Amino acid sequence: MSHETHDPSPATAAHGVSPDPASGAVRRRLLMLAYPVLILAIAASFWGRMAVYFEYYQARDLLSQRRNRAAISVLRRALGHDPRQVTILQLLARAHRRLNHKGVAELLLDRAEALGGDRDWIERERRLALAQAGHLRAVEPFLADMLIHAGADGPDICEAFVQGYFSNLRSGPAFRLLDTWQQSYPDDPQPLFMRAYFWQSMNQPGKAITLYRKGLAMAPGRTTMRRRLAESLIDADKWDETESELAICLRQTPRDPEVHYLLARCAYARSDLDEAITRLAETIKIAPDHIGAHRLKGQLDLAEGRVQESIRELERVLAQHPHDTWAHEAMGRALRAARRDDEADQHFQYVAEAEKSIGRMDRLVRQSIAKPDDPELRFEIGQILFQYGAPEDAVRWMRATLELNPNHVGAHRALAAYFERIGDSAGAARHRQLASQASPKP
Repeated sequence: MSHETHDPSPATAAHGVSPDPASGAVRRRLLMLAYPVLILAIAASFWGRMAVYFEYYQARDLLSQRRNRAAISVLRRALGHDPRQVTILQLLARAHRRLNHKGVAELLLDRAEALGGDRDWIERERRLALAQAGHLRAVEPFLADMLIHAGADGPDICEAFVQGYFSNLRSGPAFRLLDTWQQSYPDDPQPLFMRAYFWQSMNQPGKAITLYRKGLAMAPGRTTMRRRLAESLIDADKWDETESELAICLRQTPRDPEVHYLLARCAYARSDLDEAITRLAETIKIAPDHIGAHRLKGQLDLAEGRVQESIRELERVLAQHPHDTWAHEAMGRALRAARRDDEADQHFQYVAEAEKSIGRMDRLVRQSIAKPDDPELRFEIGQILFQYGAPEDAVRWMRATLELNPNHVGAHRALAAYFERIGDSAGAARHRQLASQASPKP
């Protein structure tokens, strides 16, 4: 009579133990349960990597369109899948650098470098950040070599240096670089937009309008540029054309407070106060601290006889922007309507003095274009802006002075005083020290 024999596993045979059919069934069930989990884990890892690749190329496309904020959203999503992905960190640094988020960009570059990122690419980005900020003395010697080895980064290099040249009002090298950019990348509308923005800032709306229209024919979806076109049309008193362009902007970006504000200005210009009030309400709903909207609301309140409301709105504007000449003029009229003539006269006097100084500043700006190497012209413009303009603009002019003359005592002292006012004790101390070192010794 034959007997069935079992072929025990090596482990059971070694211990002289027969296998347990029940425990084998348990193992099979556990394996059956583990397979789906393993497959899901592999799939999650695979799709995570695929998501990073997809988001990387999507972000590159957005950056090529200069949709930097949209690119940042995509890149942050990609970092959620892989926080150590160097190429994502590098692109994110570029997007932030383009938006002048200097501290964030530098932190991202440091992180990418620590993870073994492309050192040449990272060094290039750091140089572009300096150029973009107008610190050309440190990086201009590298420009020719950067352009020769630009690869796909040619437009970024050109844009950063053009911004730096413009901030120092060195229009000659800026326009020469723009010519090179347009010749090398004829399908890129950005050189046209940058020329337009320059002429807009120089109070030449006709030239700006022509260039904005050429650029928008190539890139009709660039809403920010269309909005700047609308601003230039306002400067040229072309209100009907302004509203047509803003209607397109509104379809493209319905929640842009600046578009609603500009539409309110159009309505105010054609004396449609109800429409202006509606547009301003939408502006303030989206951006509660929009200074232009509050200033215009003060003017509207005054036009409709709400004198005290007008004064309150304009006080709010002047508390944050004490050099706003439009607000001073409107406040003077509001105070006169409230029979507070002495206070009103102070505002009118400020406006008269400011207009005289700003007229002089406009002449100095034109001279500084013709004399790109004259630091004294830039220093005088900065002084006027510290008294009658935006302090941030004054700082840029003082820094442009120091680009031409790093030992300019007056510029260092002006910057020291500014940083003292805003509570930046380190910045104030640094410029006081530099002024002391640059001062002639008795």
